[in-house]
Amino acid sequence: MAAVPYSRAALRRYREEREARGGPERPASLLAEVPPDAPMDDGLVVGVWNGERFVAWEKWLATAPVVVEPNGAKPALPRNAEGVTAECGGTRIWLVRDGDRWLMFAGTRKNRRKDFASPFLEHAQRTAEAWYGPAQEGWHAER
Repeated sequence: MAAVPYSRAALRRYREEREARGGPERPASLLAEVPPDAPMDDGLVVGVWNGERFVAWEKWLATAPVVVEPNGAKPALPRNAEGVTAECGGTRIWLVRDGDRWLMFAGTRKNRRKDFASPFLEHAQRTAEAWYGPAQEGWHAER
């Protein structure tokens, strides 16, 4: 049986290891980097430190990158695809649209994972890769 990454036993082991190391490891405070007379936008209610000044959260949100693809953009699958397939860690995986959800089949199209359904294709792909391994040749629309 595969290991369950989120279980009470795993949490207990994590806490024991953390206590053995001497408590939680916290990153150094970034507040020390902010000068006491730091400039800020006028009328600022909720602000974000951008490294130079406090700016309005909405302004920062509009300019902050959301996703960065280190190896370039992945090829997009057709929006109307009814199914996608990939070879994940030696197991053939099918993700099939069933109304407003995606179902996962592993090994054969008759072996449906009854413990999984997702409304989002990207979530279904990430889950399949987490459970079975990375998609060796990427995901392809099924014909």
